[in-house]
Amino acid sequence: MAEKTSVNGVGLTTSETWYPFPPIELGRAGGEVRAVTLLTGGTGYGATFTAAATTTTEAGTGLTLTGTSTAGIVDAVVSIAAGGDGYRLGDTITLSGGGGDATFKVIGLDYPN
Repeated sequence: MAEKTSVNGVGLTTSETWYPFPPIELGRAGGEVRAVTLLTGGTGYGATFTAAATTTTEAGTGLTLTGTSTAGIVDAVVSIAAGGDGYRLGDTITLSGGGGDATFKVIGLDYPN
């Protein structure tokens, strides 16, 4: 096997070190959301809300979040009411309701049988 080297201090990325997607089951597009992190709070949301979420990739479906907002801006997700299916780590999701502009990033998944 040839030695892996770098040029001018820049690392070498190979097929052995680069993973464009997290590992998933064969034939499965993704998993059920278990954790999200808030990216932008959006506008116009009620003090408490339950809202569906959509992905920018449109791969995942069925995610519903419950949470709280202050002055219409989402400040916390209290729970994941429904985890949906088909989501990938790093997916950006947009929350419906309010101004339809609160965004989250998927940071935890489960792959149910």
